[in-house]
Amino acid sequence: MKVLSVIWKISDDKLHGFSDDKTGLIVVRDLCEYLGRKVESYLLLGKEYLPKTDLGNIHIVDTESVAEESAGKSRLEILAAAFEKALIEIRPDIVHVHDSGDFCRACMRICCRKRIPYIFTAHSFIGKDQKISVVEDRDILWQEEVYTMPDIHVVSVSKGIMPKLTRDFPHLKPAQLCVIQNGTTFRFERIETDLKEKLGFQGKKLLICPGKITDRKNQMQVVRAFRILPKSVREKIGVLFCGNDRLEGRLQRAIKEAGLEDSLKYVGVLDSVQMKEYYSVSDGLIMPSRLEGLSIAALEALACGLPVIMFSDIECAMDLDDENAICLVKERTDEMLAEAVGNWALRDWDREAILQYSARFTMERVAEEYIEYYRRVLNEAGNGKK
Repeated sequence: MKVLSVIWKISDDKLHGFSDDKTGLIVVRDLCEYLGRKVESYLLLGKEYLPKTDLGNIHIVDTESVAEESAGKSRLEILAAAFEKALIEIRPDIVHVHDSGDFCRACMRICCRKRIPYIFTAHSFIGKDQKISVVEDRDILWQEEVYTMPDIHVVSVSKGIMPKLTRDFPHLKPAQLCVIQNGTTFRFERIETDLKEKLGFQGKKLLICPGKITDRKNQMQVVRAFRILPKSVREKIGVLFCGNDRLEGRLQRAIKEAGLEDSLKYVGVLDSVQMKEYYSVSDGLIMPSRLEGLSIAALEALACGLPVIMFSDIECAMDLDDENAICLVKERTDEMLAEAVGNWALRDWDREAILQYSARFTMERVAEEYIEYYRRVLNEAGNGKK
């Protein structure tokens, strides 16, 4: 079987133009790698023009030569031409699309025109009633086009995405839909470090809050919750925020204005080695997101034996349902979030039990389920492949 995956960008230290990008979907790179251990896995990227090369078990598709031959054309036209060339040269059995931007939507339209089986993975989903920012408004318009494409098959990475998807797009039939829960390749290696002391958090229980600093990730609510925590509790807890700041310093200013510098710190963007160091000194992860697929950060935390604090109405609450690993916040109020943080701090969490629970979220399992789903879609199309 030949699988051609399409996405704008990934994160990979060994791939030119993608090594410094911490926002690309690591899970897609990992999935393509694990697919490549069982089938022929090709990957077409849009962010940079690349030559044909191999990245582990992934065959990176050539876009560089098409760009060199296409002077005067737009990037979208060049990438669409590269995709059509790949369809001719590779002759994939199925195309797997991973985001809803202009480039990926163009690839889906080409698949429709050429009647090539394709699937789309919903890594997250913004309900039509979930207004967060201008960026999300754009994403909602993209979703409208994606989910109304002919013959689309949709994979959700989280059980909680599917009810919202079917509510907003009721024309989608059950045969077009599938849930394949995310997994991770993350393997925790504890690092001996004095980081806690350097940060001024010695003697405190530490929560890590990774992810882009955005309204959607909702880190500002953590600041508000800490303002109402009793001082006796607050003094025993620290929170580290890490990720690309998209709020232009609003989080840092809110922390300073609240006088919480001794409890809350923004530490910037961390690479994979730094993340392991920060996980080594953490006691849990807090994820205040307004919406979230099956979060890779949460899966990594569980793989470290760390409990996760998150709201009960978030999509992945249906996936991460073990009370010995997850601390659910019942309502989206500052008071309930503060109460959950206090309860988390008082509880003696069993790290071994959390590690055992995390073992179900492997990338090997994810790749096997996708391959089985590809076969199902191909059999429905009359193009069954082994």
